[in-house]
Amino acid sequence: MCVSHVSHAGYIEDRDGVTVIHLKVANLPDPSRTDTASRADVAAVARFKERFADIFREKYAQQYKDHPEIYGKYNWDNVQIELHNFSGLKVESVETDLLAIAGNLAPDVLYVNFRKSDTYIRNGFLYPMDQWIDTLPRQELDQRVHDKIWPVIKRKGPTGQKHVWAMPYGGALGKVLLFRKDLFDENNIPYPDLNWTWEKMFDAARQLTKPAEDQYGLLLGRGKHESWFWVSFLWSARSDVMTYDEQTDQWTCAFNTGDAAKALDIYTRLSAEKWIDDNGLIRRGYSSKDTAGASTKWDEGKIGMHFAYIDEKLFSTINPDVTGMVPVPLGPADENGNRMRGGELNSRMLGIFAGIDHPAIRDAAFEYIWYYDSDEATRIKTNVMVEGGLGRFVNPKYLQRYGYHDVLQLTPRGWAETFEIAVNTGKPEPYGRNSNVAYDMMTLPLQKAEQLMINGDLADDQAVRLKQFQEILDDAVEKANEKMLGILTPEQKRTRRITAAATLVLIVIAFALVFRKVIKTFTPPSTSLDGKQVRWGFKKYWSAYLLLVPALLTILMWHYVPLLRGSVMAFMDYNIMGNSKFTGLENFGNVLFDAAWWQSVYNSLRYCFLIIALTFLPPVILAILLQEVPHGKLFFRTVFYLPAVITGLVTLLLWKMFYAPSESGALNKVLMHIPAIVFVAGGVVILISCLLFARRLFFHEATFAAVCFVLAGLFFGFAIVSLASPILMPRGESVGQWVVHFVPRLIDTLPEPYQWLSNSNTAMIACVIPMVWAGMGPGCLIYLAALKGIPDDYYEAADLDGAGFIDKILFVVFPILKPLVIINFVGVFITAWMSSANILALTAGGANTEVAGLRIFYEAFTYLKMGPATAMAWLLGFMMIGFTVYQLRILSRLEFKTTGKK
Repeated sequence: MCVSHVSHAGYIEDRDGVTVIHLKVANLPDPSRTDTASRADVAAVARFKERFADIFREKYAQQYKDHPEIYGKYNWDNVQIELHNFSGLKVESVETDLLAIAGNLAPDVLYVNFRKSDTYIRNGFLYPMDQWIDTLPRQELDQRVHDKIWPVIKRKGPTGQKHVWAMPYGGALGKVLLFRKDLFDENNIPYPDLNWTWEKMFDAARQLTKPAEDQYGLLLGRGKHESWFWVSFLWSARSDVMTYDEQTDQWTCAFNTGDAAKALDIYTRLSAEKWIDDNGLIRRGYSSKDTAGASTKWDEGKIGMHFAYIDEKLFSTINPDVTGMVPVPLGPADENGNRMRGGELNSRMLGIFAGIDHPAIRDAAFEYIWYYDSDEATRIKTNVMVEGGLGRFVNPKYLQRYGYHDVLQLTPRGWAETFEIAVNTGKPEPYGRNSNVAYDMMTLPLQKAEQLMINGDLADDQAVRLKQFQEILDDAVEKANEKMLGILTPEQKRTRRITAAATLVLIVIAFALVFRKVIKTFTPPSTSLDGKQVRWGFKKYWSAYLLLVPALLTILMWHYVPLLRGSVMAFMDYNIMGNSKFTGLENFGNVLFDAAWWQSVYNSLRYCFLIIALTFLPPVILAILLQEVPHGKLFFRTVFYLPAVITGLVTLLLWKMFYAPSESGALNKVLMHIPAIVFVAGGVVILISCLLFARRLFFHEATFAAVCFVLAGLFFGFAIVSLASPILMPRGESVGQWVVHFVPRLIDTLPEPYQWLSNSNTAMIACVIPMVWAGMGPGCLIYLAALKGIPDDYYEAADLDGAGFIDKILFVVFPILKPLVIINFVGVFITAWMSSANILALTAGGANTEVAGLRIFYEAFTYLKMGPATAMAWLLGFMMIGFTVYQLRILSRLEFKTTGKK
């Protein structure tokens, strides 16, 4: 018999007279792993399973037996527990744990971090722990929970009452700076110490950076959470991420206060400051921001420094002979010459999922959480670590507590002090209202500042540059307060509601007109003698209707019913755990005034244009060339079709490697050996080719098509020539200097490698190129097949009329391919709006590549803002209506006939 077996996780089973409680746990230690730290955790869990029967008997058995109406009629005298690991798909930059909760697949024991804790609490994902915590001795709680962590785990919930929502394990985590001693020794740089400052770290990073050898001074990062690397600079500059007013219960973003501009200045210089290396190449910054291969580079000695967490229980497993560890550097001096250190304080936490139905599973979940970091469990873990030869990496206070005095002398000198400084000077990771979005909002000014420095738009004078940075931060904080915290004036709210109402009226009218137009477009002309239109014709066409019923019901059930039901969320503050609130037009109003949303729509248009320009016509051109090539047709067809055998994800990862931002990257390595004159010549050839087509079209009075060819030639010609712009037109030069040096520079090569995926000028086109590479071959096959169907008589007739190669393409090939081209155009257009996954894999929306579909995905499934996401989807659908009707009109006019018949 099995009861309470819900889809999300645990259940209770009666197995041969033994009551088995099944518990699904996030981050359950894996017994298959053989490293010492994992074996220590596994040993502690194994001991918990052994002791659970005694714990249950002592604390719960009698209560359960006295109240069978609550706990069920089980044999509570013989209880066991089985633990199951929660596993889910891991996708970079995607909060898959929130997806699991949304899909009712959450584990009973949730992993909680500071940043997402507010989202978990406000949405009702966590069950309060007060009923268990209140029974525990205060001494045990103080020993386990650091004073700075209490505000994170004990705070107001949805009802306004304070509760304990999670319990830390593994002790406090402090952020420190790790450095490679061997690299410092090679460059004669003194090791960092407790008094190290920003300036010293910057100088060390500059000396350690040698891009030609793929060696960098500091490891930073990219993506939506890049600001994790910056936040330590922010805190050390006497600023903060968010502040809280206890009296008003109001959080406010504050990352523009104090010396935040100085923190942004040094971070941007580390990321993108321009300098010239010994080979005369332009370089940017003194850091590596490629986090994907960071661990390999660190192990190979290619990274000089990087920020990392230090664990209270297990300091690290690094080799102290090679790697050193110090607290984060001191920030800038104030007017009195005093400096501040602001590292990050964090902790791993576990919580109880609020969706658990059976109280016995909740009790078991808490007992697991409490035991996993109890004194007994810590003793077991310490013992395994010592026996495994890693005792010197355990915090000395635990070695002292459990009697391993002989191991104490092996502990790396200074590490305990470093940990104490890191924790005492650290600030908790952002945990305020909607702090799950905090890193995203703080990353925006970082990306903007870096792009300005790359473009040369920042002042050389530090005072002026700091003012520029302050303006960037002020604007970012204003947007963060609005986006994260919803801080709006009554007048702003009223304006948004009125605008939203007017927009919705327009949407309703537009949909009505569209459906009317669609019905009219697909209504066939009357064929009856009296001229009357047959509306339905059930009697005559009953068999056709009968055949359509299954398809109609399927589409209705799986498309329109979910669409209509989901549309209700656009008018609600939707909570997947229930208790959703009706908010009227608030979601639509906020979306209409969301600059980030409109930027994503603009990015979608750019992305769509590039996909159509680069993946729609090139297969047609390739098919014609493959058809006309006199020799080696099989060879060329194989070469162009070969990329199609590689799966999409592999293609993207392959090109991500090609896009490596150094000269060692495959694409940069090729381009940096091509002189500027080749790019110029390529652009001129494209322009002349398009002008030749335009000339023939003008001759035949096809003015619109001719103008399109001229514009296409200018666009593609300029795009190719612009690859040489860093060579021919360096920033900061006058027109006169450019003219004087133009001819000599034609034989020069690129002065610096392209930052393909991190520079907003190249990132979008970089996301499209893999689709072109992989899609050209398969895309041209259908056109090749159509070209085979063109009779030779047409070409012979064209020859007799004096038609040239271009005339044959324009007036023989294209008219026959036109229906196929139109159908494919519709497919390419739809694909362009549905291919957000490519951007997610390559840039995750960074470098100004976040398209509308990706924006909606993040809003709904990363931040669980289902209401605004649904409103965005409706607005996007409204914008697509016009083109949809146009496509339907074109398709309705197409006629398909068997070859050879009229």
